[in-house]
Amino acid sequence: MICAEEEKEYEKARRIKAGVLAFTAVVSVAVTSVPVYAVEDSPVVYDLKAEQKNQENLEYDQAALDLLKYCNKDDFKTWDQSLAPMNDAQAQEIKTFVDDQIVKGETEDYKKARLIYDWITKNVRYAGSNDTDIGLAPYDVFTKKVAVCGGYSNLYKAMLNAAGIPAIYVIGWAGGQGHAWNLVYADGKWFYSDTTWGVSNPNYYFAPDVKDFSGSHKTQDLVQVRLEGANNTQIGFSNGIAVVGVKDGITEVKIPEKFNDLDIVSVSSDIFNSTLKTLDISKRVTHIDTQLVSNAVSLQEIRVAEENTAYASVDGVLFTKDLKEILCYPAARTDESFTLPKETEKYDEKETFVCEKLKDIHVEEGNSKYSSYDGCIYNKEKTLLLTIPEAKTEVKVPGTVVLDNTTFDSRSNITKIELEEGITTVMPYVFNYCTGIKELYLPDSLESIEADAFNGVNLKQVTVYGNRGTYAEEFAKKNGCTFVADTSDYKKGDVDLDGNVAIGDVRVVLRSICQKIELNEMQELAADVEKDDKVDIKDLRKILRYVCGKIDSL
Repeated sequence: MICAEEEKEYEKARRIKAGVLAFTAVVSVAVTSVPVYAVEDSPVVYDLKAEQKNQENLEYDQAALDLLKYCNKDDFKTWDQSLAPMNDAQAQEIKTFVDDQIVKGETEDYKKARLIYDWITKNVRYAGSNDTDIGLAPYDVFTKKVAVCGGYSNLYKAMLNAAGIPAIYVIGWAGGQGHAWNLVYADGKWFYSDTTWGVSNPNYYFAPDVKDFSGSHKTQDLVQVRLEGANNTQIGFSNGIAVVGVKDGITEVKIPEKFNDLDIVSVSSDIFNSTLKTLDISKRVTHIDTQLVSNAVSLQEIRVAEENTAYASVDGVLFTKDLKEILCYPAARTDESFTLPKETEKYDEKETFVCEKLKDIHVEEGNSKYSSYDGCIYNKEKTLLLTIPEAKTEVKVPGTVVLDNTTFDSRSNITKIELEEGITTVMPYVFNYCTGIKELYLPDSLESIEADAFNGVNLKQVTVYGNRGTYAEEFAKKNGCTFVADTSDYKKGDVDLDGNVAIGDVRVVLRSICQKIELNEMQELAADVEKDDKVDIKDLRKILRYVCGKIDSL
């Protein structure tokens, strides 16, 4: 249990870290090439009740310790350059300092680890909001003596390794925030140790009991812990015992249910590589990290065991078990169409359906959030166009849509766009760099197309279709487009366009042939009943015979 004084120190440490969270993300990129994930604090707050959270924390923290019993401790006695760069001269300087100034002849690893822990917590200051030159790589922390949790943990591991003690860099959560600390091996066992929080409470955070430690800390990743698993997999810890990789060149991956006596409950995002084609998820998996799913450019299908309680697959597409969210639509899925289930309420509108063969997406009737039209996804009311399938080249937009988003942005493969009656305005950048547009159908209701709506598009290559006297014709003339008047409603023989074929139409054709009048495009189509692309005496004779009842149709 934590005493009252220790609790005060705990709260003090929490406030210190909370005050520099926003600062940390910026500095972590500026100071070093260390991957952000390995050093960055993140202000994500759990919403679980305290008791549930602590139990979950303990399950994760204990599972990490359980995995380490299968690891060779000697694999973690040397510095890992993937955490941060440290050259030989820097490493030697740190080693000399540890040997001469900290350890000073001590031979027991546990006592050496405590001496190193004490030196760091006493001599390295946690960065404040005004600090701009902080350490993240071990040598920087050693010389500047100002750091955030990533820097503390890096220096701690480097110094422990210098003293011949195995240590692992741990990423996780502490006090409801992203955090980093270490696992240390001494006296025949692994134990958690947090130099950052040790600044305010050094006695408590050197080697706390795992149950007490889990009251505030939850392990998410053990960096560079890799073990050979079944089915050509690599096992590590990432949100639980996880498959964190596969052997090079493997295209079909089946997630094992167990690693020795441990349940495999997680799949790391590193599994999604460029060679992966099929992925089978076992019934025990409760966490899949899909952050890097876009790397799986060859992925065709994901299958999930029916007994799995967290996930499901529909036609090879990964969903949450309740089908409310699409987690991964395979980039190389071969089907040209897909139906979004009625249960689905969430997907990434820009990234989910990045599949070069997908032409049409339909939404199952009864979906409360989405609808579909002409193979594209809209919101339920069809006022917003959300997603256009990658392989779709012709798009028809219903008149209820307000074109103020950027769904079309840079879709260079689209060649034909038809805006239906009801659309009044096209806002700037709606068709930004849609360089493949050849045909553009504009409705009579259209009143304006804002400047830069077709930014990056050569409008001189576009043919605009619409009715004469409308904004469509005005837009075409203004921008050098070819304009074609809509002639879809003409009636054969109705040359005077009054809706009937009568003697008046014969008179109009005769006057045209005699060059007394000039027919417009619609009239020419109505008069050319012989369909030979010209209006002459043969057309006149046929219309006259129809009017006189000599033939039944034109």
